[in-house]
Amino acid sequence: MKSSRWQLFFTVLALLAGAVSPNLFVVAQAGYAKLSHLAVVFLIPSIILLGIVILAVKTSGYRNLGRQIYIGLLAGILATLGLEVVREIGFRLGGMPGEMPQLMGVLMLDRFAMGPNWLSNLVGWAYHFWNGASFGLVYSLLLGRPPAWSGVVFGILIGVGLMISPVVVAMGVGIFGSQFGIGFPITVILAHIAFGLILGNFVVRKNRDAVSLWGRLKTAIL
Repeated sequence: MKSSRWQLFFTVLALLAGAVSPNLFVVAQAGYAKLSHLAVVFLIPSIILLGIVILAVKTSGYRNLGRQIYIGLLAGILATLGLEVVREIGFRLGGMPGEMPQLMGVLMLDRFAMGPNWLSNLVGWAYHFWNGASFGLVYSLLLGRPPAWSGVVFGILIGVGLMISPVVVAMGVGIFGSQFGIGFPITVILAHIAFGLILGNFVVRKNRDAVSLWGRLKTAIL
């Protein structure tokens, strides 16, 4: 019982840490704070917290939970590669207004007036892939080892969430890209379907003996 409760505790901490990064860009684009400030106050501490959780899980011998965390992070990174292939094609065909990772880097280093450079591009891409890893972590810990199609649903929900968030308003494309053209929502949805396909299939194949958050909660209570 004590072991189950500790695993639930570490799972919740990891979920909280993973949920931070993807929301910071949205908060910044909504105008509440600069992304550069949010990175210092929230992003870096959340990464440190996740590192502490991983270390604690490893030293406690919770092998299955540790594997679940690793698989989620890796799945999210691989899924982001798939997303980027589709997004880049859409961008080249005029379906996207610009390179979002480049914008992220500029905002992260607070050099919007100066424009991107190699360092801001590096930071932007790193942040973009960390967001993907964070989504993978959340998917893995929340659902455990769900059917592969769940990944597609998860990916589409992320895409829809993006298209109704302050991000699209700040980009000047409007909700669902209404001010940019049909190419925008098509590109976003297809890119996130690719993300979900890779995420769902990787997790269902690799997440052996994984337990969902609900499963851990029931075990800890009962």
